[in-house]
Amino acid sequence: MAEDLNIVTPEGRPRSETPGDVPERIQRRYLTERRGGAGLGFYADARADTATFRDEGHRLSTGRNDPHVIRDLVAIAQHRGWTTISVRGHTEFRREVWLMARAAGLEVRGYRPTERDRQQAERQSDAPRPRASALEGRDRLRIVEAVVRNRVVEPSEQARILAAARARLAQWLDRGAPAGPARERRR
Repeated sequence: MAEDLNIVTPEGRPRSETPGDVPERIQRRYLTERRGGAGLGFYADARADTATFRDEGHRLSTGRNDPHVIRDLVAIAQHRGWTTISVRGHTEFRREVWLMARAAGLEVRGYRPTERDRQQAERQSDAPRPRASALEGRDRLRIVEAVVRNRVVEPSEQARILAAARARLAQWLDRGAPAGPARERRR
């Protein structure tokens, strides 16, 4: 199994190697548990038998080549102040890490990009970035919470509505979209 793992490790002296030191959006997306292997396992849902990825502090590992997981691993590396990372594993995994880490300003060792990889990285760096919304996601969520608490009497119904609002906001933010509805984004 170990040879099937895709691994990201820092080089040099990183700011943080603490298992579980991840950006808030990643904390919201995954469930964590220390059982099932070394370090802290991050699970997509409560029914999952295996962790989506594992965080040992000094390394992040996954058995997947999923671009969403790779995006999260790169975000964790960036959050922890890792400026240079080393990758091992499947070629497609290393390629995706190289592309995403380069876009995030990280140096990658363990993958030699092809000319087409370099062209794709250049194309991605030229792509327009989503502009920030007038209200940040947390501000929007606070407004929704206040309205729901003032208008919905039943606590279980409040909890249901707020859970749905949090999930929807997290989806918008995970996609990199502005946190607002479509009519505000058109302005």
